[in-house]
Amino acid sequence: MQNLNRSLLNDLISTNCFITMVLVRYTPSTQRLVYANAGHIYPLVWSRQTVSSQLQQGQPTSVEPNYLKVRGVPLGILPNWKAAAGSIDLKSGEVLLITSDGITEATVSSATPTNGSTVKAVSNAMLQQTGLWQLLIQDPESLNLRSLLARIRSHNKVQEDDQTLLSLEVL
Repeated sequence: MQNLNRSLLNDLISTNCFITMVLVRYTPSTQRLVYANAGHIYPLVWSRQTVSSQLQQGQPTSVEPNYLKVRGVPLGILPNWKAAAGSIDLKSGEVLLITSDGITEATVSSATPTNGSTVKAVSNAMLQQTGLWQLLIQDPESLNLRSLLARIRSHNKVQEDDQTLLSLEVL
């Protein structure tokens, strides 16, 4: 990250831009994931088996992902980029999901039930990470990125930003 920041700094400053990103290294033999985050959305990690089990037991409110919260500033902000690296051991059945802000900032409609029936959408709001998590646990058995992206895009007639999803599942 430091080398990338140093290489891009003059171009980014001269155009008044910055870059957010997550850099990840996964070592299968140790199941160790090491990451650096330059101002990007928190990556999510969860166990599909644990989520499925808790949802089957009727505990949806207790199901939460592990947000990887070690983070530094975006690239192009400071001349010398410095931040701690985070690490986590991933077990079999765990999933890592990294998204672009075009996913969490996508506008979704919310419907309000009245008198036992659902009324058409009454408000639009950004999906955010909590809304993304709610979409993910609707189908805890599988992570189909195409299906997830289609559900997010179904609420947006116009795509205003890149929408990128990257996942890693440990077998």
